[in-house]
Amino acid sequence: MRILVSYFFDEQYIPLGFSLLEGLRQLGHEVHGFDCTPEHWLWRWLLKPLHSAGRRLRLSDQLAIQGPFGRQGYKRHLLFAELQVFRPEVLIVLRARDYLRIEDMQRIKSEFGVRHTIGWNVEGPNVPFAIDQEALLYDDYYSMHQCGVHSSQVQRLPVCAVDSRRYYCTERQFSQRLMQPVLVSGWNARRQQWLSALIDAGVPIYGSKEWVRHNADNAQALPYIHPEGCWGEALTRLYNRVSIGLNIQGWDPQLDGCCNLRVFDIPACGALLLAEYSEELAEYFSLGAEADSFRCPEELIDKVNYYQRHQDVMERMARAGFSRVQRLPTYADRARQLLAGYDHPPD
Repeated sequence: MRILVSYFFDEQYIPLGFSLLEGLRQLGHEVHGFDCTPEHWLWRWLLKPLHSAGRRLRLSDQLAIQGPFGRQGYKRHLLFAELQVFRPEVLIVLRARDYLRIEDMQRIKSEFGVRHTIGWNVEGPNVPFAIDQEALLYDDYYSMHQCGVHSSQVQRLPVCAVDSRRYYCTERQFSQRLMQPVLVSGWNARRQQWLSALIDAGVPIYGSKEWVRHNADNAQALPYIHPEGCWGEALTRLYNRVSIGLNIQGWDPQLDGCCNLRVFDIPACGALLLAEYSEELAEYFSLGAEADSFRCPEELIDKVNYYQRHQDVMERMARAGFSRVQRLPTYADRARQLLAGYDHPPD
């Protein structure tokens, strides 16, 4: 089948889109990625500042968001151009929200010949939007979580999967690794609450300029923050250099116990996964044997100190975690699940 996937296709973003394309290719499909990140210069330099300043006259608001140069309208314009050229049978849209409307979905089928549309919400439960309403736009709709979901149209589909082409272990001698934990994560208000514990545990943070902006007056924190983050091959190399990879959810696991991508990426590179506890994490790993977890800042510090004092235990668990990851779902598995609801009609 010819399949078009809409998501972020830029190495400075989470590479889920690239991984899904590879999974679809492994299933034998002809696929192409549509990058929905570009912005028109009029939006970036004129309409966006006006909109952000709160000048919400109806005309300017519609131009800023839905007009041909606006945040959403320009994306649609580029998508329609891509559909005209590629002519896919199936369109898969990740993380759309207000990007597409009901009239757009009708046009996608009537004008461009798309037979089946699939949506996949890959944002955590901390990002509120009308998910039940969004699901009505698609033939099939999936979500990584069920928080706020009331419609049977929304099917749960975890986002975690193994991408062995992107995350792999090169440092076979665990003793050569730095006996140091590391956190690679974007900033949000919830993760900020863990900052004191991260500093006490001596954890470098590879995140974004947001970490610096929100801690500019914290002289104790700034030496631990790498403002440029870590992406692509550099991220794989980092996880191969360190002994422990930390993961802190961007949302409260009490909202929904789903996991983010890091819980597979870290052990795939041979480091010990030490992650905030969630129900889904416990489904993937035998905690205390293949990975470990914490529920509060104090436990994070205690676990880091323990493993640094017991490197033999840390190495044994890291190796068990690496072996476990090789048996967990791949992106070909996730791609197969996405397409499960589509009965491919004969040509």
